[in-house]
Amino acid sequence: MKVSQIMVEPVTIDKDERLSYALEQLEKRGIDRLVVVQNGVVSGILTYADVADRLGVSKVVALSIQRLHVSSAMTDTVITVGPDDEVTDVAQMMVERGMSGCPVVDPQGALLGVITKMEMVKLVDRFDKVKIKDLMTTKDILQVNPVARLVKARGDMLAAGFSGLPVTDGGRVLGLITERLVALAMAKFTVEVPDKHRSNQVRQIRVVDAMLQQPPLADPEDSIASAAAKMIEAKLNTLPVVGKGNRLVGMISATDLTRFVANKFKV
Repeated sequence: MKVSQIMVEPVTIDKDERLSYALEQLEKRGIDRLVVVQNGVVSGILTYADVADRLGVSKVVALSIQRLHVSSAMTDTVITVGPDDEVTDVAQMMVERGMSGCPVVDPQGALLGVITKMEMVKLVDRFDKVKIKDLMTTKDILQVNPVARLVKARGDMLAAGFSGLPVTDGGRVLGLITERLVALAMAKFTVEVPDKHRSNQVRQIRVVDAMLQQPPLADPEDSIASAAAKMIEAKLNTLPVVGKGNRLVGMISATDLTRFVANKFKV
């Protein structure tokens, strides 16, 4: 299967646009990345993770998101793929390099589309015989308490390379925190809190203030097709896997499903 068969239409933005406008576009269009262009040439990528990281910097938090530009937050090192590249090869690259997606360009560098891990997730919708327990992560699962500081939780996510964390209390899943939710909470904070109070109050934002309550949950005996359907419907790239009493037993993510694709759809 070629990249051109599953890539999606790219949404572009100029690097000089306001970061607040970029966040609005991500939300309005229901996507997780914008391709930054300058004079028609791809010059960067902007994701919720980039926004969250930029707004979480202590020297920046005193600024409102409305005063920042896309260029201040975007990732300017861009890895591209071609429309004729094999999907399994691209999936392998995403897993190995910790990438969530990349632009698709022609030999002349013209932007044709975007391919992300969510396109990989959509490819597993027919695998109703493969169980979640066969692919889920069960070791070293990072968890966060609802009263933990949001800035600390985001730092832990970044250090571990996770895009989402289950919010638990006594092992029971209460919610989910993602890069998107962190970015939205931080953006709201920079707009609503007066300038002079931001630096002192940013650490008072708690996970409970940003988390998704009652997120979709997965059962280890369910199929990966059902997990993929839940991710797509809820626009999430990770799901808590629970046992009796909603107690966390694992996590299934878009990365796990992308790894399945990279392995040529084998466990």
